[in-house]
Amino acid sequence: LLVSIAVAISLLSFIQSEESAKVRRRTNDQIVTAAELLSTLKDAETGQRGYLLTGNDTFLQPYLAARERVSGLLEELRGSTSNNAARKNLDAATPLVNEKLKELAAIIELRRNRDIGVVIARVNAGYGKQLMDAIRVELGAYIETERAELVQQRIDNKSRLRYLFAAIVVTSVLTLLLSIAGGFFIYRDAQQHVDKLMFSETQHLLKIQQETNRQL
Repeated sequence: LLVSIAVAISLLSFIQSEESAKVRRRTNDQIVTAAELLSTLKDAETGQRGYLLTGNDTFLQPYLAARERVSGLLEELRGSTSNNAARKNLDAATPLVNEKLKELAAIIELRRNRDIGVVIARVNAGYGKQLMDAIRVELGAYIETERAELVQQRIDNKSRLRYLFAAIVVTSVLTLLLSIAGGFFIYRDAQQHVDKLMFSETQHLLKIQQETNRQL
């Protein structure tokens, strides 16, 4: 029974460890994805600046690639984020990211139309910088929340492993003690059986001796 209990505890702990490992991998992937999203937005901003300065469409390649990638990264984060605090940060960052992409596209279009004065005025107004700063704050908070969650998950997993080890040790010791006790009881029962046989044999011999004495 104890061995069965130990096996059941080990199996349950193994299943929980596997689930915990999956959750940790998902959380780590979310952190990487959020960092990639922020980096992709920076690449888009860098490509836009290069185009604004030169008017060369080659500089728009990072922007175009980033614009296509950002939507996919946001969808990936929305589909995998379960932490409520992190979800709030992501919900706050999503409209900011969309607005940032619109702002980048609008200024690029002005540059295409050679409205240099308007472009300079829009850039000097600092709206794009404000958007990017707000995005950094929200995504930074998202990443920190997920990192804290990852640390807590590791602590919980270590606690479960300690409980598993303690349960295995306790059941192993109890099994050993019960095995020793069982061996002792078997030995004592066998000894009592032998003593009874010896007593019965002695009684039989005494009867034979008494009968012999009577005959003599």
